[in-house]
Amino acid sequence: MIDDIYTNKMSIIEHLEELRKRIIISLVFFVVAAIFSFAFIDKISNILRLPALGIIENFIFTAPTEIFTTYLRLSILAGFIISLPFILFQLGLFLIPAVQHDKRKAIINWLMASFALSMLGLIFSYFFALPFALKFLINFARGAAFPMISIDKYFSFAGALLLIGAGIFQIPVIMALLSYIGALSAIFFRKNRKYAIVAIFIVAAIITPTQDIVNMLIFAVPMLVLYESGILASWVIERRRKA
Repeated sequence: MIDDIYTNKMSIIEHLEELRKRIIISLVFFVVAAIFSFAFIDKISNILRLPALGIIENFIFTAPTEIFTTYLRLSILAGFIISLPFILFQLGLFLIPAVQHDKRKAIINWLMASFALSMLGLIFSYFFALPFALKFLINFARGAAFPMISIDKYFSFAGALLLIGAGIFQIPVIMALLSYIGALSAIFFRKNRKYAIVAIFIVAAIITPTQDIVNMLIFAVPMLVLYESGILASWVIERRRKA
């Protein structure tokens, strides 16, 4: 019995060591990606400025170090986006040895779905949420004050919307995964839809960089659609399990 306990402890220690290894590898790749991004930061910043074309004429800076620190944070954001598939790959390498052989393909599918939805969230924020929010806010303030947007404020605003978009698009994956492991079901999600709607609007109000109803709806409406998609995905998973 003592030998069994010792063996279990060793397996846990080895598992933690594997986790540490994957975290270190992911951090190294992330740092390299951030340094690589900083080398091309002018092109990256030009890409992120595109949604503001025709809305913000010129950007300003209010401190000598503002451009450098802003570009540094932007390179970290770009490095994270670039390294995201590699980080998910390392997560898969950590999880696969810990599960049964017939579950390994499922882990790969879940990680691929998570990455695909993250990219969809980034695309949604870049092409829709960001230009719509900018146009609404600038036009709303027109006549009351002259817009002088600092480059730091703009990139902080844009980066927050991008990360929020990538995050909220994980809703169907989380709901489907909870159904897959048997923690919750499609029936539970349907019965509690009204509470989910209230929670979605609360979360949208919290994560929206501005506190106006229009920008809150930019994220609340997609979250409602994603919630319904999660119910459908949960229902499909349960039907397949029963079959």
